[in-house]
Amino acid sequence: MAVVVGVFALAASLYQMHSERNYKKLILKTRLEGYADRIAMFGPQVSFNEEVRVTLLSREGTVLYDSEDPGLSSDHSGRPEFLQCREDCSGWAIRHSETEGRDYCYLTKMAGDRIIRVAIPYEVDLKHFLRSDTVYTIVGLLLLLLFLGLIGHSMLRGYKSLEDALHDVENERRNNQRIKRDMTHNIAHELRTPVSSLRGYLEALTDCEDLDEERRKLFTQRAYLQTLRLSDLLRDIGLVTKIEESPDMIQVEELCLKEIVDSVLDEFAEKIASRNMNAENAIPEQLLMTGSPSLMYAVFRNLVENSYKYAGDGTQIYINASPGRCSYYDTGAGVPPEMLGTIFERFFRIPGKTGSDWNEDTGSGLGLSVVRNAVSFHGGEIKASLREGGGLAFEMSLKLYYRQ
Repeated sequence: MAVVVGVFALAASLYQMHSERNYKKLILKTRLEGYADRIAMFGPQVSFNEEVRVTLLSREGTVLYDSEDPGLSSDHSGRPEFLQCREDCSGWAIRHSETEGRDYCYLTKMAGDRIIRVAIPYEVDLKHFLRSDTVYTIVGLLLLLLFLGLIGHSMLRGYKSLEDALHDVENERRNNQRIKRDMTHNIAHELRTPVSSLRGYLEALTDCEDLDEERRKLFTQRAYLQTLRLSDLLRDIGLVTKIEESPDMIQVEELCLKEIVDSVLDEFAEKIASRNMNAENAIPEQLLMTGSPSLMYAVFRNLVENSYKYAGDGTQIYINASPGRCSYYDTGAGVPPEMLGTIFERFFRIPGKTGSDWNEDTGSGLGLSVVRNAVSFHGGEIKASLREGGGLAFEMSLKLYYRQ
């Protein structure tokens, strides 16, 4: 905005200077035309109050009379004021006189078969008269300096913005490298536990021939459980990586949210029943959204799985939605209030919290991170809170709408 104002002010000043100069030239030209008219009426010997040189020229440009040099008879047909007069019946020029050796302001005017030329010496006073007022020149220079200063400031600010942007890009690159490094470390750590447990159980089954049938069955079940943990971990890692690094490859379509949730509850039906839990899907059938079926399935699969593992026996799960929002809660034990802000972090687990099937089944630690990323992919947000009656609640903003 400042640059625009500076340019406008500079243009206005230059225009004023140009207009004033033209105006003063017009005044001088009008004065010389008055002299030429007096000469046409009273002859070339008429007197003036200032030094005026009078010359009569033929239409061919030959000098017929000159007040400064009566004997002058040279050819002036090439003079600019004469050539202009031949074209327009009047002419005007400021030039150096070869015969007098100084500068003159010339005006020519057609008068019958002759051309009258009057001239005033272009001396210091006349130069000052034609020159624009000094104040406009100073103002113009100041505005020019202001304009250049604004341009320089704008360029410096642009350079600083570019430098800041490059700095932000570099910080983002380093941050991404740190995140990937930390995630690689965490993945290696998370894989180590089930792999070590699985190896231990398999070695015991292979090397200990005197194991009774009951212990063999127990070790086999626990080994199988570790394979499930590995499968869940690899599944969640794949989902997080796909959402963060290849979101354009995720296919979206119009989907019915109630059907997605029903499919998840069908998957967990036996497990939920085994813990005497109850799940209610109150989402209206007409409620639709445009999104990824696999990601929305992952959202509710992880939420239901967390409730199944940690809410406790006999608890309730309730899911409902309306245009723009979706809510999920269980009536379980919840989490410590100070940990509500960290439950969506990768590989987060509540200290001392264990699952329902064997103490080793504590999940991948990526479940709620997958939920947050999947909701974010759909342009929404998710928040966790503790219910007054007990349990953990999740509120999601999703672009849900009713079927037309």
